[in-house]
Amino acid sequence: MRPVLYSIKSKIVIFAMIATLLPTAGLGLLSFKQNEALIIDSVTRELRVLADNINRQLDLWLTEHTQAIRALSTSNPVIEGLSTLKKQADNPNQGMARQTQTMMSGYLISVKDKLDEVLELTVFDHTRKPIASSAAHTPEVPESPERWTHTSLTKGIIAIPPRWNERYDTATFTVIYPVFSYDSQVIGSIAATLNLGRFQRTLLEIKKFSSGEITLLDQNSKVLFSSAASVDHLTSVDPRHLETLPILEESVTHDGLVYQKAITLLHSSENLPVAFLVEQDQSTIQVSWEKLRNRFLEFVGILIVIVTSVALYMGHSIVTPLNRLISAVKEVVEGNLDIYLPVKRRDEVGQLTAIFNQMTDALRNKRAEITAANQAMQQQNQLLQKLSITDGLTGLYNRAKLNTILVEQLARFKRNDRAFCLLMIDVDYFKNINDQLGHIMGDKILVTVASVLQKSIRTVDYAARYGGDEFMAILIETHSSAAIRTAERIRSEVSAACRAFEEHPVEITLSIGIAQSHPDDTTPGDLIARADVALYEAKRLGRNRVHCIDAT
Repeated sequence: MRPVLYSIKSKIVIFAMIATLLPTAGLGLLSFKQNEALIIDSVTRELRVLADNINRQLDLWLTEHTQAIRALSTSNPVIEGLSTLKKQADNPNQGMARQTQTMMSGYLISVKDKLDEVLELTVFDHTRKPIASSAAHTPEVPESPERWTHTSLTKGIIAIPPRWNERYDTATFTVIYPVFSYDSQVIGSIAATLNLGRFQRTLLEIKKFSSGEITLLDQNSKVLFSSAASVDHLTSVDPRHLETLPILEESVTHDGLVYQKAITLLHSSENLPVAFLVEQDQSTIQVSWEKLRNRFLEFVGILIVIVTSVALYMGHSIVTPLNRLISAVKEVVEGNLDIYLPVKRRDEVGQLTAIFNQMTDALRNKRAEITAANQAMQQQNQLLQKLSITDGLTGLYNRAKLNTILVEQLARFKRNDRAFCLLMIDVDYFKNINDQLGHIMGDKILVTVASVLQKSIRTVDYAARYGGDEFMAILIETHSSAAIRTAERIRSEVSAACRAFEEHPVEITLSIGIAQSHPDDTTPGDLIARADVALYEAKRLGRNRVHCIDAT
C-alpha cells in the first residue's frame, strides 16, 4: 500500500489548509493578477480579431478589383488595338494610329465610368510608352516595366504603392498587368489607379462592432485614412515609434494617434504594402488596475515569504513533473511520437507517466499503419482520377471529359458572349496506313498528332481524342479567323513531324473542320455536329485542308 504522503490528493489538502489561514491576502493577490491578465488578454484578443477582420476585408476588396483589371487586360478591344498599333510600327500610318488610339481612349473612359473604384486607366504599347488613357492629364505611370518576372506575368505588379494622391485627393495605388496577343506574346500593358479611399467605408462598418479605432498606414508610415474623425492623412506618425510595435502578437501600451494612452497592435497586410494600426483607450483599464493594486500592496510584503515557500515546494513536488508531462504531450500533438519519460515516482504522476509511455508506443504503431494505408489510397485515387478523364494512348482528354468542357464553355459563352471555336481533326486515310504499316506505326502517328496538337494551342485551350483517329481542340475566346490560322499550323507541323520519323518516314495529312460557337448552340452535340459537317466538307474538297463552316 502506498504511503499517504505520496499521493497528490494529500499534498493538495496540506496546501489548502495553509491557504485557508491566509484567505484575504492570498486570494486578493491572485484575483488581482488574474484580472490584470484577463483584461490585457481580452483587449489583445479583441484588437487581434479586429485586425484579422480588416485584413480579410482588404484582401477581398483587393482581389475583386484587381481581377476586374486583369479581365480588362484580356479584353478584345485592348488586345486588338495593341495588335493593330504593333503591326503599324513597320508600316506607319499616322491617321490610322491616331484613330486606333482615340477608340482605345474612348473604351477606357467607358470602362472607368462603370468601375467606381477605378480613377484612371492607361494602356502602354510594346515600346513601354502610353498610347491611350482615360485621363485628360499626364498618366500616373509614365511607362510600363522594362522586364516582367514570371510572377508578374500572371499576377501583375503594383506600379505605385498605396499613398495619398494629391491629384485625386484620396488614397490610391496603381496596378499594372501585361497584355498578351492571341498567340501569347506580350504586346503591351494596362495600368489602373484604384481609389483605396473607398475602402474607408468598409473600415467604418467594421468599426461599428468594436470599441477600437483603426488607422491605415502606407509603407512609409504615413496615414492614409482612419476610422477616427480626428486622424487624417495630415497626421504625422513617428516611424521609430512604430518599430517598437510587434506584428499581431502582443499588444503594447504607448502614446496613440487617437488616444493619449492606448493599447495598440500593428498588423501588416500580406497582399498590399500597408499596415493596420488598431488602438483602444487604456485609461479606463488603468483606473481599475490602480485601485485593485493599491488595496493589496500593503499585504503583499507580509505574505510574500510564506507564499514563496509554499510555491517552491509545490512547484518542485507537483508542477515540475506535470510540466514535463505537458511538454511531452505538446510534442505528441505536434507529431513527435519518439518521446519516453522515465518513471521515477510512485504516486499518481508516476502512474500517469507510465500510461503516457504506453500511449506513445500505441500511437507510433497506429501512425505507421495509417501512413502506409493513406499513401496507397492516394496513389490509387490519383491513378483513377487520371484514367477517368484522359486517353490512355495519347494522354489527351477523353471524349467524356471533352463533353464536360464543352458544356462549361457553352455556359460561359451564354454569360459573357465571348465566342470560342471547336476544331475536329481527322487523319487522312488512316485505316489504309494502319493496314499497310501496322498498328504500332499507327499508334506512333496518333501520339505524334496528339503531341503537335498539345504544343500548338495555348495553355488555356483544350485538346482531346474524340475516338479512333479523330481529335478535337477547343480554342477559348477565339474567333474563326484565328482558329483557321491555328488549324493550318497544326496541319503543317503534323505533316513535318511524321516525315521526320527515323525508322519509317511517312507522309501524313490532316483534314480539319472548324465551327464557331453560336447563340443557338444549346448542347455539345449541336457544336460537334457543325464541326463534323465542316470536316466532311474538307474531305469532300480533297482532304489535307482546313474548312470553317462559320468563316466570313
